[in-house]
Amino acid sequence: MKIISGIYWDQGRRETNQDSILLQQVRTDCGRVLLAVVCDGIGGLKQGENASGYVEERLMEVFYRETVPLIQRRKVRKLILRSLLRCLYEVREELNRYAAEREIDLGTTMSLLLLWKRQYLILHLGDSRIYHYQERRRRQLTKDHSDGGNRLTRCIGSFPYQAPDIRFGRRWGKCGFLLCSDGFYRKQDEKGFSLLRPAEIESTQQVQKRLEEMAKLVLKRGEKDNLSAIYVKVY
Repeated sequence: MKIISGIYWDQGRRETNQDSILLQQVRTDCGRVLLAVVCDGIGGLKQGENASGYVEERLMEVFYRETVPLIQRRKVRKLILRSLLRCLYEVREELNRYAAEREIDLGTTMSLLLLWKRQYLILHLGDSRIYHYQERRRRQLTKDHSDGGNRLTRCIGSFPYQAPDIRFGRRWGKCGFLLCSDGFYRKQDEKGFSLLRPAEIESTQQVQKRLEEMAKLVLKRGEKDNLSAIYVKVY
C-alpha cells in the first residue's frame, strides 16, 4: 500500500480553533498502517478545543500501543475494533470527570479512518464527514448526526455514552479518502470536491495546494467556522 496525504487546518474567522486533526502512519511487516482523525469541538459549549484535542491524543496513544501491534500479529478486526471502542468509552469517562470538576459541559465530533492492507475501518460521531473517491465518483461514507440545523444529536463528551457508527470496508485500486469538519464542506461545491480525484493527485504538495484552494472557495462564500481536512490517496 502506497500513500500520498496532506492536511489543512485553519481557524477561519473564529477567535479560536476548536478543531483537531490527527494523521499517523507506520510501516510494519504487514505493510503500512494509517490512522486519520478529524474532531470538531462543539462551539456552543466551553473548551471545545480541549475536548477535540484530548480525544485525538488518546487515540494516538492507543494506535501505537494497541492497534499497530494487533495488526502486526494479524489479529482479527473484531479485536482491533474492541480496542478502539474501549478507548472511546474511557475518554468519555475522563471528559465527564473533567467537566464535573469545572461544572461545565464539553464535547466534540469524531470521524476516524484506519487503513491497513486492503481494509478500512471507520468510527464516527457527529457531523464531520468522511468521503470516498474512486475514479470520478465520490460518496459520503458517514451519516451526519444532527437535527438538520446546528444541533448535534450524537457526539463524544461529557454526556451519556453514545456508541459511534461503525463501518468496515475494502478498498480497490487507486482511491482517496477525505475527512473534514463541517466548516470545510458546508459551502463546498462539486467543482471544489473534484479537485481531489485520485487520478489527478501525484504528490503531497499537490494535495496541500488543492486543500488550500477548496478552503479559499468556502471562505469567499462566507464560511466563518474553523476549517479542517485530511486527504489520503491510497494505491
